[in-house]
Amino acid sequence: MKKFWLNSLLRVYAMTMFVIVGFVALLISYASWQSKVQEVTETSQRISTRLVDEVESYYQRGVQITKSLVGNQAKLEGVYNYFTMSPSEYIYWRLNNGLLGIVEVSLHENIADIYLQNDFVAGFDIALQDYKTVFVSTRQKQGGMQVEASKYKPAKNAFPIPIYDSVTSNHIGVVYLTIDSQVFEQTIDNIRNTTPVLVKITSPFQKNMLTFGEGKSKNWLVKETPHGYGVQVAVPEHYVLERSLVNAIVIVGISAILTGSLYLILQRVFRNYQRQVIDLVDTIQAIGQGDSHLRIETATKEQELLLIADNTNTMLDNLDRNIHDIYQLQLSQKDANMRALQAQINPHFMYNTLEFIRMYAVMKSQEELADIIYEFSSLLRNNISDETQVTLESELEFCRKYSYLCMVRHPNSVAYGFTIAEELKGMIIPKFTIQPLVENYFVHGVDYRRKDNVISVKVLKKSDAVQIIVQDNGRGIKADQLAEIQQILAKRQLENSENKEKRTSIGIINIHERFLLFFGDRYSIAVESGENRGVRYIIEIKDE
Repeated sequence: MKKFWLNSLLRVYAMTMFVIVGFVALLISYASWQSKVQEVTETSQRISTRLVDEVESYYQRGVQITKSLVGNQAKLEGVYNYFTMSPSEYIYWRLNNGLLGIVEVSLHENIADIYLQNDFVAGFDIALQDYKTVFVSTRQKQGGMQVEASKYKPAKNAFPIPIYDSVTSNHIGVVYLTIDSQVFEQTIDNIRNTTPVLVKITSPFQKNMLTFGEGKSKNWLVKETPHGYGVQVAVPEHYVLERSLVNAIVIVGISAILTGSLYLILQRVFRNYQRQVIDLVDTIQAIGQGDSHLRIETATKEQELLLIADNTNTMLDNLDRNIHDIYQLQLSQKDANMRALQAQINPHFMYNTLEFIRMYAVMKSQEELADIIYEFSSLLRNNISDETQVTLESELEFCRKYSYLCMVRHPNSVAYGFTIAEELKGMIIPKFTIQPLVENYFVHGVDYRRKDNVISVKVLKKSDAVQIIVQDNGRGIKADQLAEIQQILAKRQLENSENKEKRTSIGIINIHERFLLFFGDRYSIAVESGENRGVRYIIEIKDE
């Protein structure tokens, strides 16, 4: 039943996916065609606009060049003399009529300057009215030559520019300014990129000056310059259709491959999905029937089933750990209650006896002995009280009294210091969680042969935590024992009583477990030590 339902779901999903992907492919193909049409139209517009501007610009520059050639009577005379004199006479005239270098009257020099200053000029021809010859020059042959007017044929990409007498303003001839076709071709290539275009530039007399590209088109974009030069731009008819067809084939092909691949992947996923769900359900049922140590196999799970399996296993592990912790806590609590009952046997008799001894010492002027008895009495009272939680200030005061009693025994060998931030004095912690660390120092760490034994306890407020630092300069901890302690402290769970009895550092382990039970994940501890380098405990409690 499950398999039939999954297979039906797969078929419905696959059909839906085919329809959606096919529809999307058609939309993308149509959008691609529209985009290509828009791109072609914009390219044609840019090319035509740019060419109209350039054609008009080059024509205007040609007019200015022509005016500069015959801009004054001396230059005009130089042009006429070139056509009327023999070469030797013309050279002699040039040498005698240089106007002291102020105005260049040589036609050849002026033509050379035109080529030098205008890269777009490929040819410069001069045809004067009523003269039988025409001056013809190119960029390669700037000196030029005279050709019979009857045989002269201007270049098709030449601008005809009329020449006027600068004095009488009479029309005296025509300059044929040939434009280098590469300047237009470069402009077209820069704009069109890879789009094939057809371009025609025509003269005012409808003669083709420039033709670019191959192909046919019925849709020409036609523009005209102010002086009658036409610019026609089009894109070959087959280009848009071919590009759109190629794009459509590519899109449909990719869509088909993608859809087929997705279908195969889904088929495999659905086949594996059923096996994963069955394994998940069977394992949960077995756990529910009492096999609490069984866990869901995660190696064969994927995606959301892997998440469910991981979280279920984590939940079961946490449940087992909590049951274990509660059981150990109950055992520890029973043991502590028994010890407390044994320690509380007739405590008032002991307090009264110590008070009698202290008063006797006062009467005998033994003030120091009286202080020692008082501190010991206070220490004893605190030690067997029923309270399980104290303030940080009380815990440090208890440590101070214990240190004082130890220092009295060796007054010149031991020093101690305790500091606590004012705002942390009222913070509640488990009782007897700092004192055992101080006691460890006096029992195992002090070397009474030295005179510089010292222990300090600092309680500091960090940005997001409270830090308790217990540090001494005693014998330290051996490397193997330190490694064992650090391994135990790295665990976040309670040990059973049997394992704990086998340990050599029961006090530190008890402190760790009590802090862990009281503060949970907010608590952490680190131990730093080395032989003859003292011990440093760093206890950190994160803010809530």
